[in-house]
Amino acid sequence: MKACRLVCFLWLAGVAGAAGALKGSAFYVAHWNVENLFDTQDDPRNRGDDEFLPNNPTTRWTRVRYEAKLDNLAEVISGMNRKRGPDILGMCEVENKQVVRDLVARLPGRSYGIVHEESRDGRGIDTALIFDQKLFSLAGSRTYSVNLRWRRRTRDILHATLVDAAGRKLHVLVNHWPSRSGGIDETEGDRVVAARMLLRAVGWIFRDDSSARIVVLGDFNDDPTNRSVRDVLGAEVYPSPSGRYVDKRLYNLSLLPFKGGDGSFFHAFGGKVNWRMYDQIIVSGTLLQRSGGESDVAEFHVVRPACMTVARGWNKGAPLPTFEDQEFYKGGYSDHFPVAAKIFVSDAKPALVPALPRVKPKVKVEPVPPPPAPRVKPRVKVESVPRPKVPESEEPVVW
Repeated sequence: MKACRLVCFLWLAGVAGAAGALKGSAFYVAHWNVENLFDTQDDPRNRGDDEFLPNNPTTRWTRVRYEAKLDNLAEVISGMNRKRGPDILGMCEVENKQVVRDLVARLPGRSYGIVHEESRDGRGIDTALIFDQKLFSLAGSRTYSVNLRWRRRTRDILHATLVDAAGRKLHVLVNHWPSRSGGIDETEGDRVVAARMLLRAVGWIFRDDSSARIVVLGDFNDDPTNRSVRDVLGAEVYPSPSGRYVDKRLYNLSLLPFKGGDGSFFHAFGGKVNWRMYDQIIVSGTLLQRSGGESDVAEFHVVRPACMTVARGWNKGAPLPTFEDQEFYKGGYSDHFPVAAKIFVSDAKPALVPALPRVKPKVKVEPVPPPPAPRVKPRVKVESVPRPKVPESEEPVVW
């Protein structure tokens, strides 16, 4: 493990050295599963928030605990990017837009805009995005519904279109795919459905602009080597072995660090510790192309601040969560570490790269239909889906 981390460190050091020679700009993008960021107000339309109310005998979720949670999250976020904070941050497991507003209010020095849409997830949790309004403007946003078997619903995929000072568009898609609760094999199909919906959304973006700049963020509840990400989404390794990048391809910045033993989610069972890279950052080839012989540069890392890292005990090195087993209050941060990437954007126009032959995926991918009309959310009460009973297994329950 130490050797793998040393290799990753040296690789990143070399990347950072190359970055200094680039002529252009950079942006710092991150993603974090903030672990059940619920307020203390009862939403009668959402039964999922009943677990986080002051009268709940399990969590005993109070205003004091909510404020402490916000302070903890803000401490980590403000410390990113050498204490400058992220330029773009995707989040999942937020209850509503108000909790995002409360969090942004604790992030001084930045003027963050918020992108959020309510989804019809059974637990009432959503994805969200914040961005520095001095660096980007919001050109538009929408969501893509992920419809599972038996009419079950999960978190929507949030799509925000940002525009930088040079007038270049950046498409950011924030994901939170279905959990492994109920078994890996039994739930794999749900994540494949989410991957296919994401693939359609990416296809629609490329149909309008074949050289679109795309960043895909999220908690995928799968590793970069699992079927949903590797085969269905078709995310390839970064850095590319050929050193070339194709516009209409996706490249996984998280894959190589994961293979080196790194991860964002801690799993210990029977004395054995495994790191899972459920949280990933994937980008389109256009963001990785360089001209004039310049090397491709993108830095990826798992954010591990000392304040939220367990210092001793059986779970030494793990992120300090707010709750352990959804029941025992720890007063921590999240059960996931954030992940981040610094992407260097060359001001020069990249050289044209000929398309490489595509390897046919092992799974059948549905053709891309024309995009549906924007969904208008009905003002009706939506019944929540009861949490499935979790059988005993070696897998952690990740919502």
